[in-house]
This record gives sequence, C-alpha cells and structure tokens, in this order.
Amino acid sequence: MERWKVLNLAGIMMPFALSSFSVFSLSMVIGQLSRSFHVPLSSIFAAIPIDFIGGAIGGLLLGYVADRTGRKPVMLISIILFSVPLFLASISTNLIEIFVLWFIIGFGVNAQNGVSYPVVVETLHHSTGTIGGFLQSLYFIGFLLDSLVFMAFPYWRTFFIACGIVALVPSLGLASMVRETGRRGAVRAGIRSIKGKLVIYTAAFSAVVAGAFMFSVPLMGVVPTYLHEINVSSAIIVPFSLIGFAFFVLAGYLSDRFGRGTIAVIFSVLCILFGIILYEERAPQIALFVVALMYASSGFFSFSGIWVSENYPAEYRATATNIVFFAGRVIGGFSPLIASLVYVTSLGKGIAFVGTVAGILALAGVLLFFSTNWVTRERTGVPRA
Repeated sequence: MERWKVLNLAGIMMPFALSSFSVFSLSMVIGQLSRSFHVPLSSIFAAIPIDFIGGAIGGLLLGYVADRTGRKPVMLISIILFSVPLFLASISTNLIEIFVLWFIIGFGVNAQNGVSYPVVVETLHHSTGTIGGFLQSLYFIGFLLDSLVFMAFPYWRTFFIACGIVALVPSLGLASMVRETGRRGAVRAGIRSIKGKLVIYTAAFSAVVAGAFMFSVPLMGVVPTYLHEINVSSAIIVPFSLIGFAFFVLAGYLSDRFGRGTIAVIFSVLCILFGIILYEERAPQIALFVVALMYASSGFFSFSGIWVSENYPAEYRATATNIVFFAGRVIGGFSPLIASLVYVTSLGKGIAFVGTVAGILALAGVLLFFSTNWVTRERTGVPRA
C-alpha cells in the first residue's frame, strides 16, 4: 500500500477511536456526576441525546463544508471541538454546563465520523467494508480506553482532564498528516441532486443507521451503570469491548464477501433475538452472557457508514452521508435516556427493549433497500452492481 494511504488511514483511525473515547467518557462517571450535582441518573443520561443532537447538526453542517472546502480542514476542526470541552468539563459546576459541553463534543465527534467514511472510500476504492468495519470497531477501543483511564483517574474532574489530553494530542498529530481526498475545483452538487432512487436509499439507510445507533449507543452509554446496578465490576467492560471490536471487524469483512445487505439482515435479526432474550432473563450471570452476545450482534453498524458512502456520487457524498446519519444520531442519542426511563426499576430490561426496537428498525431499512433494488432490476433488466 502506498505510504500516503497508510498515513490517511492512521490519520482517520486514531481520531475516530478518540472521538468515541471523548463522547462515552461521560458514561464512566454518571454516578459521580449525579451525586455531585444532586440530580437523578436520568438527568445525567439526558446529556447523551443532547450530545447526539449536536452531532446531527455538526455532522450535517460540517459535512456540507467538507464537500466544498475539503475533508482535512473539517477533520482538524472537529478534533478541537470534541477534545477541548473535556478540559472545560473538569471545572463544570452544574448540569447545564455538562449539557452545553457535550453538545459541542457531539458536534465535533459526528462531524469527524461523517467525514471519515468518504475519506476511506476515496483513499482505498476497494475492500472498504473490511477497513470500514475496523474503523467503526474503534468505537469499542475508545470505550475500552475510557475504562482504563478511569481506573487510573477515578475522580471525575481529574478523569476529564486526562481524557482531554489523550483525545487532543495524538488526534491532531495524526490528522495533520492526512492527504486531502476531496476533488478540488470540481462542481459540487447540492442536496437537491438526491432524487429518484436515491431518495428511497436515503430513507432506507436512515432507518438502518438509526437502528444501529439505537442498538449500540446503550451498550456504551448505559451498560457501565447497569453493571453497577447488578453489582458486577466494571472491569468486565474490557472483554465486552474486545468482543464488540472483533465482531465489528468480522462483520465488515463478511459484508465484503457476501454483501452489505445480507450481513445486515443476519445481524439485525440477531439484535432482535438477543434483545427479547435479555428482556425475559432474570439471572444476572446469564444476562451478562446475553449482553456479550448483544455486543457481538451490534457488528452490522461497522459497515453502515461505508455502505452509505459508496451509494452516493463524490460531489455530495459527505453531505448525503451526514443527512442519513442525522436521523440516526438523533434517534440513537435518545436511546440511553429511553432505556433508563422505560423500566425505571431495571436498566437491563430498558436495554433489552431499546435493542429489540432497534433491530426491527434496522431490518425494515435493509428490506426497503432490497425492495428498491428489486424494482430497479425489474424495470431495467440490469442488476445493480
């Protein structure tokens, strides 16, 4: 592989992992913040949908900018946006400040993620499901890093300072080496160019991505608190994260071999199945095993960004990707809050309920995508590549 491609991948992957590290750092200290600010746990969980609303807006706006000015400047700006607020969080004095800071973090995190998918497609041009699966699996590495940093800095104020340093320094250093992949001087099409079959694709992908976010976000945003609820050490996050990482990579590879839609159907059905089992399970040991299976079945999220990006022209690829992810970020962002409220006496049942609904939503999106391709083949007599 050419050296510039290696540098591009490194410059994408490190900030991607550390963007997850930034946003889910909050999940490690929800209990401490609840006690410090004298508010219920559900109030702290509300910071997560606020973060994802910021992400939906940031992804859409900065995706539009990336299509017109280039990918690299947006990547550098987004890194500053998701890392610097962590330093400010360490001196926050009330919940409103946390809400504002996580809105900004979300703005940066999802802008960075949304631009990363097009850069992967434009850098490699092949095997994008495998690389995309590895890229998305870095969310679990970021989450794992949260738990390790928390072990070293268990007090929330020093924890956020440490997180700020870890998120900022390596991300900026590696992202600065990324070669621009956007086509300079090309005529840029607006979102009005998304019409015909692409409108249905956008609806289908929005459902898939919304389901993916809705399923996976509680695994990183709610599970640490759930473990405390059932008196299980947070150290189990380490194997959970490694399971998620491994199956994200595997799902990306399988999507290259057997097709994105086929693998998405299999994994979304597993999401539904394991969600139902967790809802009915009362024994903590078995419930933990089912949660581990849910981490594995979340793998279809791994190639969703790549799948979206490769179905739109380069002229508005970043914009279209972020339009699709807009709904996913908003719906998925509310899933931890929903999980904490739908069954106030059991976070496990809340996670199960949200996971089941997420799997159904994702499956519906994939079937809509398949039906659109089937209609196209019937009309043209030519199968889509």
